[in-house]
Formats: sequence, C-alpha cells, structure tokens
Amino acid sequence: MLGIDKDELKKQNGAVQIVEAAFVFPIMFIILFFLIYMGNAFYIKAQVESVVETRALEGAGYCADPILQTIKGSGSIPSLKDLETEPYRYIFGGMNEIEKKIASSVEGDIEGKSMSFFKNMKPDLKTSKSDIAKFNNYVVYSTFSVEVKYAIKFPIRFLGEKTPTILNISSRAEVPVGDTAEFIRNTDMVVDLFHGSKVSQAISDVFGKINDFISTFANK
Repeated sequence: MLGIDKDELKKQNGAVQIVEAAFVFPIMFIILFFLIYMGNAFYIKAQVESVVETRALEGAGYCADPILQTIKGSGSIPSLKDLETEPYRYIFGGMNEIEKKIASSVEGDIEGKSMSFFKNMKPDLKTSKSDIAKFNNYVVYSTFSVEVKYAIKFPIRFLGEKTPTILNISSRAEVPVGDTAEFIRNTDMVVDLFHGSKVSQAISDVFGKINDFISTFANK
C-alpha cells in the first residue's frame, strides 16, 4: 500500500513540474532574448555615437585648416604653390564640400560596417544626406555639428503584430571650430563696428553718467 502511494506521489510531482516548466521556460526565454536585444541596441548606439563624434571632430578640423584635408587625401604636405588656404571660406560658403564629405563618411561608417550581432538589427539611417553635417557660423565663433536619426528593428515579431518593434534613436555631436585667427578678425570687426557707429558713443555716455552718479555718492 505504501509503495503504491509513493508511485502516485512521484507521478503527481512529475506532472506538476512539467506544468511549471511549460509556464516558466517561455517567460524566461522572452526575458533573456529581450535582454540580449537591448544590450545589442545599446551596443549599436554606442558605435553610432562614436562615428558621429569622430566625424564632427574631423569636420571641425577641416573647417579650421583646409590643408588638413589635402594632407589626408594625398598623404603628404603640399608645396607652397599648391596650398589652398581659402581665406574667405567663411563668407562665401566654402564649407559645402566639407559638409558633403563628412556626410558621405558618416553614411559609409554606419551602413558599411557591421554594428550588430543580428543581421536584422542593422541601424536604418533616416536622416537625409544634406542634413547630416552642418557648419554653423555664429559670426563671432563657429561650430561643426553632425546629427543622425536611425531606427533599430526587433529581429522577430511578437504575436499579433504585423510589423516588428522599432527603436527610434538620434545621435548628435557639435564641436567648436578652433580657428584663432578668424576669431580675432571677427572680434576686431565687431569692435570696429561699435566704434564707428553711434551705438558705441551712446554706451559710453551711459557709462559716463553711471560713473558720475556713483562718484557723487562717494564724495559725500
């Protein structure tokens, strides 16, 4: 009698374990797969941000000194007669070629390199080529920015969904253009404009009245 009870108990325990496994294993699989997916998504994001920051620094360097682009293209320092300093590039839009070159490099880095462990999770670039790289001229100072928007698709579809889940991510980097000579020229231009206009005289008159007012109280 005792032996029969033990056998029945073993059968019942086995059935319970099978039922528990049927519930737990799918949930654990989904959680584990989701963790792998999110880790891969952050891995892709880190790589894209690295590309954006690197190309923004490169673009800022080319804007500050056009000779750098010539050196990188030829692999050697150009002679004096072949120098292309482009002194008026800030005024006449000489940065268009640099913007196009950096935008092409960003596209090639993102679309050409393998950034994912899953083939279906390759970043899908959404930003148009003309909007990726921008030279920003603020008269007194300038910057070079690179910005991209991209989507990362979930490698599988959930039950009941027609399209896979998508993460929309954006990465942006803005680097100051370290052109000291241009900064000094722009500062001198602003100072000359103030001195040559009535604004400078008006500001001087206001400060003079303030000093006189303070001096009146100081002498009492």
